[in-house]
Amino acid sequence: LRVAGVPIRVAREVTYRYRDEAVGEIRHPLRVVPRVDVAVDPTLIVWPSDRQAPRPLAVTLTSNSSQPVSGTVEVSAPPGWPAGKPAPFSLAKKGDRALIEMPLSRAGKPAIGRFEASVAAVTSDGQRFASRIRLIDYDHIRPTPFLRASTVALTALDLRLPKLTSVGYVRGASDRVPEALASIEIPIRVLTGEDLDHGDLSRYDAIVIGSRAYETDPALPKANSRLLDYARGGGLVIVQYQQYPFIEGAFAPAKLEIAQPHDRVTDETAKVTLLDPRHPIFTAPNPIGERDWDGWVQERGLYFAHTWDAAYTPLLEMADPGGPRQRGGLLVARVGKGRYVYTGLAFFRQLPAGVPGAYRLFANLLAWR
Repeated sequence: LRVAGVPIRVAREVTYRYRDEAVGEIRHPLRVVPRVDVAVDPTLIVWPSDRQAPRPLAVTLTSNSSQPVSGTVEVSAPPGWPAGKPAPFSLAKKGDRALIEMPLSRAGKPAIGRFEASVAAVTSDGQRFASRIRLIDYDHIRPTPFLRASTVALTALDLRLPKLTSVGYVRGASDRVPEALASIEIPIRVLTGEDLDHGDLSRYDAIVIGSRAYETDPALPKANSRLLDYARGGGLVIVQYQQYPFIEGAFAPAKLEIAQPHDRVTDETAKVTLLDPRHPIFTAPNPIGERDWDGWVQERGLYFAHTWDAAYTPLLEMADPGGPRQRGGLLVARVGKGRYVYTGLAFFRQLPAGVPGAYRLFANLLAWR
């Protein structure tokens, strides 16, 4: 355009504008999307080396095309893993969806490590689509597309599990640990308020408390005395990191304190020292060594205990570079006939991320007798 004879170029985003009777005018940016959106579930598989059965992948295809689209779905496995047979698909119009089960197999005993499998829709005209676009859309932000590759992270690990009949779990804040444990066939039951108030806790081999559950589950503080009675009667209670309400409520069986600001180790590569390498938690059923601390994400842990009663035994020492040595990341205690664990280790990050050593150590916690 020209203003007073001066040429001016004005850039404007192409938007779709519509009217909402409650909100008013709404503008959404024009988005360019693939003809076929490919979503895969799960996005992480933790595969113990002694498991041979195929694992199912649920692939959801969504058409963004006004014309019919057909072709095959293919899974590209990492080297050493057998390639799966392509599966056909056909989508008649925009918005059509198809759910296709694609088994992922392994041959023999593949190498231990972390791998990636990719999933793609290959159309009849030879185009390949291997991504999913999720639209992040809230009232307080601009609609934002989030592109994600259609991949599955694979963690193949040497993992031995104790013999367990049932493990009770009290879910914490944004807690995906129960699903992670269930994926390796640990018999997890997420406990309800009624379970905590009136259920038979003695039926569980262990009861695990999720991160910050003493804040997020109102039934848990009320049932804490029942939980401690379960431990004294021979049960195993594993408490993942809690914040100050846990300390203020004196919910642990013996006194422990958390500093303000709290002790933590933010360097995920910080050296970890086993204070008692012969302790059963480090020996059975999985021997814990230096490699089990490789590949941790974001941090080692947080809300470590700062001081504690002599009833507790610290098992680990670690420190941020230049920081003080921390020994409150894993405390264990004998309580009556049973056992009690308080740990600030960030299992809530490591298990959903498929960190092998975290799975091996958590299995050992569940095995402690």
